[in-house]
Amino acid sequence: MPAATPPSISLVEPKQVGKVLHLPASGRVIVCTDLHGNLPDFMAVVDAFRQALVDNGGDAYFLITGDLVHGPRYSPRNWPEHLGSFYRDQTEEVLDGFLALKEEFPGRVFTLIGNHEHSHIGGPDTRKFHKDPSETEFLEATVGPEKTELYKEFFRTLPIACVMGRGIIATHGAPRVLSAGYDDVCEVEYAGHEDKTVREMLQVPVLGELFWARNSGPLAVRRFLQRMEVGGQANHIVIYGHDPVRKGYLREGDEQLCFSTSFGLKNEKKVYLELDLSREYKTVRQLRYGIDIIPLYPDLAAARACAPSSESSCQASSWSAP
Repeated sequence: MPAATPPSISLVEPKQVGKVLHLPASGRVIVCTDLHGNLPDFMAVVDAFRQALVDNGGDAYFLITGDLVHGPRYSPRNWPEHLGSFYRDQTEEVLDGFLALKEEFPGRVFTLIGNHEHSHIGGPDTRKFHKDPSETEFLEATVGPEKTELYKEFFRTLPIACVMGRGIIATHGAPRVLSAGYDDVCEVEYAGHEDKTVREMLQVPVLGELFWARNSGPLAVRRFLQRMEVGGQANHIVIYGHDPVRKGYLREGDEQLCFSTSFGLKNEKKVYLELDLSREYKTVRQLRYGIDIIPLYPDLAAARACAPSSESSCQASSWSAP
């Protein structure tokens, strides 16, 4: 008998089964990736979510694919080009803002766990920006023990994958999942990996495969999609972040879309997704820029498209959603 009973596609409200979140096949969902403490970007996506609620009579959801926390702390003068547009790390404000939004719209606001959140509750410390102390240690020292425990309690509740609508799966990183199925993902435990290196984490089933992988072959992805099927609904596509895509998004074959909402990008390149949960997207080729893939800052995206040095003929400036 399976360890977890998967919900049917007739689901009428969100449901979390173990570490897997399910969103129903109705309404719309705003999806963003890897904020890493960028408060202006978070607020811009929240504005999109609020507008989606208005446009759809309240039937909209908000999903982050993980890594809300840990940002760089360089001055504007020393800001590395590869980190995209300058911002100040406001991880605490992003987390508090997310928790407030979740309370304001119960059952509508969700985030997956990313490898940076995992570092606080059982994963190896992350050192993308801070070497000694690590980013994990730095954040906990900054917010203090009481708030650290509050955040840790929240992180332990987070799902690692989301099955939504009619065949869409969201993960943090590329789903290079070799053999795990639905029950394995539901039952995965986050604790116990503090002493592992990143290389060692990549070998850990489920956690390493969904937190740390930057790419995955089409056969592995198709098999993962099949093993995650529930309630008779076939899965067709998987969406994720983790690895910055400099142009904003990248389609990998027919099944994978990697996209970047914030970290590592210039503001004019950042995108989020607005998906129709009642629609069955059979391929990521059906996700269109300006319709499903939306520029986070449309005025900047349009201005760049119309710049004299651009190869575009300003077609991208007519991105507006229908």
